[in-house]
Amino acid sequence: MPANHRYPPNRQLAWERLQRGWSYEELCERIRREMGSAGETDTGLTANTVRRWETGERWPDPRYRKHLVTIFGRPASELGLLTPDEMAMRPVAEVVDEIRRLLSMIAGHTEGIDRSTFLRGLFGVGVLAPLLSDSGERLPADDRRGVDAESAQAFARVVDQQAALYWTAPAAEIYEASLAHTRLGVTLLRGAPAGPVRQTLAEAAARSALLSGRVAFFDLDDSPSAARLFQMALAATKECGDHPLAAAVLAHAAFVPGFAKEREAAMGLLDAAFAHAWHGVGPLTRAWLHCVASEIAARCGEPKECMRHIDRADRMVDGTGEDPHWLDFFERARLDGFAGYSALTAGHHEEAARRLARALEHLGPNGGKQRSVLHADLAAAHAPADQDAAADHLRRAVDALEDSWYGVGHERVTSVLRGLPSGETTAALGERLTELGRTARPELIP
Repeated sequence: MPANHRYPPNRQLAWERLQRGWSYEELCERIRREMGSAGETDTGLTANTVRRWETGERWPDPRYRKHLVTIFGRPASELGLLTPDEMAMRPVAEVVDEIRRLLSMIAGHTEGIDRSTFLRGLFGVGVLAPLLSDSGERLPADDRRGVDAESAQAFARVVDQQAALYWTAPAAEIYEASLAHTRLGVTLLRGAPAGPVRQTLAEAAARSALLSGRVAFFDLDDSPSAARLFQMALAATKECGDHPLAAAVLAHAAFVPGFAKEREAAMGLLDAAFAHAWHGVGPLTRAWLHCVASEIAARCGEPKECMRHIDRADRMVDGTGEDPHWLDFFERARLDGFAGYSALTAGHHEEAARRLARALEHLGPNGGKQRSVLHADLAAAHAPADQDAAADHLRRAVDALEDSWYGVGHERVTSVLRGLPSGETTAALGERLTELGRTARPELIP
């Protein structure tokens, strides 16, 4: 640690603050309010003091520690507020025994565990938090299952390969494969020693859970499973300390309440994503975060806010910096797609048609799924002035769904189709959509 830091950096406290999108000053103000409610004297706490707790320059006094526990709703052990001597006093035998039992269920070593029970055990917050968090409750490494650097890298390579297959493989199959690999990652983490190996595994497990969540949400229309998988991915990002990955997971998680028009919940997750972005993300990542915010604002009926985020994305996309290699779900053409949808929401049909046409023209090799969405939005953009053009784009959207099934695309095409006048063409498209929805969306794991 730096010479002027008396204590190790408190990553747990910093991470919990970032997950809520709070600045140093915001956390400081919350502590002041808690102290005031308790009738305690204002001691002149400043944002700089909070920063120094996180960097290890200072240790929080007991009068602050108790309020931090209340504010975050977590025990001191999970906020990095206990010294090694204090941690040594904690009776952990019962906790470790319970975690081992649940991990045995997840790993398939308990007789009579069916698939549903496995999934509940895998996704249960009570299991994942102790397993993946960087707290005093971390499960000791299992010497019989030691994981070396080569094994961790092999696991990460499979995540890369599955992410590449996502764009062309059937949704149900890639979901099954990714979910199984995520399960393997959880098992491997049990035997991973602290240090680079565990960090590599945690980063790869987070990406695996993120991929599974994306398929569940965008392709299979299973929001509850997606939310649990995003929560699992988020726990793993805390373990590996990857800020761009945490920002990506939080933004994906924001889609779940955002699509349900639960604005407050969605924007809370996005605020946390933007807080992680302050720790260094590339231009595409930052632009994508604003695009996510724009779509959520559009779905919540806020066209001005929607366009404001698109303006920011346009300014940031050509900036400097390096984006992570796993950012394969966003490119400049996708920005045009988000912008077109935003313009539609604001009633700017000509601008929407221009941006959407450019998005179609420049879609990269991973753009197959997005074609159905873009053609549906183009149909909506042309509908007020040219019904024939709108119907033609809807036909192309259904063709794209037949080539590359995409749950969000099916939803978008269905929504636009309902807004067109009834006729033979729209009736035929409706029949095709109904049949696609019946056959292309497979049954999910119970």
